[in-house]
Amino acid sequence: MPLLFMGFILPLYFEIAGLQLSGYRIVLLVFFFPAIVRWLDGSGKYYAPDFLVLGYALWAALAIFYHHALWRWEYIGISFIETISPYFIARWMIRDEHAFRAFVRWIFIAVLLMLPFSVYQFVADKSLILEWFGKIGSVYNVVQEEPRLGFYRAQGSMPHPILFGVFCSVAFSLVWYVLGYGRGFTYKVSRAGCVLLAVFVSLSSGAWLAVAVQMALMTWKTVFAFLQRKWNLLLYIFAGMYIFVEIFANRPPVQIFAAYLTIKKSTAFNRIRIFTFSSDDILNNPIFGIGFNEWSRPRWMVGSVDNFWLVAALRYGLPSLIFIVAAIVMIYVILGRAQLSSKLQSYRLGYLFSLSGFCVAAITVHVWDATLCLLMFLMGAGLWMADAKEESEQPQAEAKQRRTRRIRYTRFGPEGT
Repeated sequence: MPLLFMGFILPLYFEIAGLQLSGYRIVLLVFFFPAIVRWLDGSGKYYAPDFLVLGYALWAALAIFYHHALWRWEYIGISFIETISPYFIARWMIRDEHAFRAFVRWIFIAVLLMLPFSVYQFVADKSLILEWFGKIGSVYNVVQEEPRLGFYRAQGSMPHPILFGVFCSVAFSLVWYVLGYGRGFTYKVSRAGCVLLAVFVSLSSGAWLAVAVQMALMTWKTVFAFLQRKWNLLLYIFAGMYIFVEIFANRPPVQIFAAYLTIKKSTAFNRIRIFTFSSDDILNNPIFGIGFNEWSRPRWMVGSVDNFWLVAALRYGLPSLIFIVAAIVMIYVILGRAQLSSKLQSYRLGYLFSLSGFCVAAITVHVWDATLCLLMFLMGAGLWMADAKEESEQPQAEAKQRRTRRIRYTRFGPEGT
């Protein structure tokens, strides 16, 4: 995990035979086969999301091959690795609360390491970390965009401020509920505040949305702690609101969502147009999508699609979207049914709140590179809780078992007499 998370924030990369390799990609390549073998050897349980993630990766590879044959072999290979490897490394490495806590600690360390450079870029419009590493080798380009709220968008060591902000947002509720478990309010606020500052300086509405979702879920959990089925109630409320808006509003819920959850109105209108035009291509190519071919849009529109779920359906077809969404839904179902101690219940809340924030933010942004790998790692990092017991209970149970097996007194006296 230290190698992987340090690789995530290392901006250096180099090319070999047309493949762009970076720190985290080298780690994923090295540990790909060990992670798969460890999953297949039966040392851990199999869960439905395992096979759904495999289905997503295989269908995406098949879709690209269908459209482009082997002309895009490098993308097929690296995309498969970036989907499968982080997920199964997490399934392999994280099988108890100690390893899960280590995962949260390392993502928090990664955020802290990028934070001072990001704050400086936020104020001075200069990326020191990319400038320094640029003297050693190839690094990501500094994204030049117009200021927002009078400041500049920080990108940390990531290719884009959006990726930096969403990457950091994952740590927010994890730090609060996992690292902060059993700690005081000041400890939690100071750690979560560092994450919040890193997300803020990205000036990305998608990243802000991810944290806002986590905060809203944390507030709901606190206010309605007395309700046994508070999460079912929340789902019913959202379903009712969606139906109400669908019936009585003068525009679709997706357009309303885009309009009110962006910093600039122009961004909201652009996302609405993207959804409208790309949806036609998805419906016309539902099985394998359109691959890397141009999607239908006016000439004056840029080609980026700011919606991760939309890109999955547009590029690889609806089956790929079904696979990845079903995998995430099954994670919620499996962990929601798990009977956990109070400590692991706190870990579960932090995990599911973090995943929820990422999934909602992905409606407004497209994620790739290290941030996409973090999503796959996150999906695989929590399934150990399905059958987990708190570690502190295990030594006590083993000691009790040893005491019951031990014969303290016999008529033959101690051994060796």
